[in-house]
Amino acid sequence: MRIKKHNNGNEFLLTKENMWVRNFTKNGVPYIDINKTYNKNDYFVFLKNEIQNSLGRYTWVDTENFYHDKVVIISDGYNFAEKHLKLVKMLPNDVAIIGVNQSLKMWKAPEKNMTYYLTNNPYDECMKFMPRKNRGLPKCIASTRTNYEFLFNYKEKGNIYKYCPVNEDGYTGRIYEKIKYQIDDYRNPVCAALQLCYHFGTEKVLLFCCDDSFDQERPGAEKLHNGLWQYPQQDIAHGLIDATAYWLKSMKYSETDVKDHSSGPLYENTAYINEDEIQSFFN
Repeated sequence: MRIKKHNNGNEFLLTKENMWVRNFTKNGVPYIDINKTYNKNDYFVFLKNEIQNSLGRYTWVDTENFYHDKVVIISDGYNFAEKHLKLVKMLPNDVAIIGVNQSLKMWKAPEKNMTYYLTNNPYDECMKFMPRKNRGLPKCIASTRTNYEFLFNYKEKGNIYKYCPVNEDGYTGRIYEKIKYQIDDYRNPVCAALQLCYHFGTEKVLLFCCDDSFDQERPGAEKLHNGLWQYPQQDIAHGLIDATAYWLKSMKYSETDVKDHSSGPLYENTAYINEDEIQSFFN
């Protein structure tokens, strides 16, 4: 593990995949992403979404006093359909659920709905995450760069809150004044959700189905410790999530316990717990 101290006061943790993850709990420093992952085509997509979403007059999430002591961040990983039905039956009522990726579209639990759905996908493919049936949707928390058509279609079905993502050096985008904080999301909704837990005052966080694993070998896939498989490129997202969890757990003067119940590679900074340990973790 390597931590780099920037001359502007920021701290960055280097992942095994050579991605730098900023210490988002450090106050009084500039918001900046020192990675180089954007290209000029991204600039056009980002700016178009920012302009269109500004017309939607969505509420800034940092202006709300959302507080959640306990949070589950749930994605659409391996065996999601079965696992999320079991999860909601064991969760105490005071646990908030933040859904990401296709978990919104795949949600079938009648006992409990998500508290929030978080999205930051800037591309047209984001539309495939929208449920086809017109049903009650949770509050949506979205990056200002989220695909504007997705948010327009969501607008008629639920409340929308927006956040400002931290930019890389090469992209400035729109300038937003009077916002209290920005989110280092690395275009990864799980990273964004972990950072929101920091602002929500969360003390217990569970990552649930936050993986991209599958159960049969495919060309180019690597075998995991649990007998499942994943593609090597998923290690990049895994490293970003792990490093974000590191900073969340390492902040001064406060303690946040982050656990994992997913089927991907094991995290270095987040301990795995079994299904029968989830209820006791939150209690």
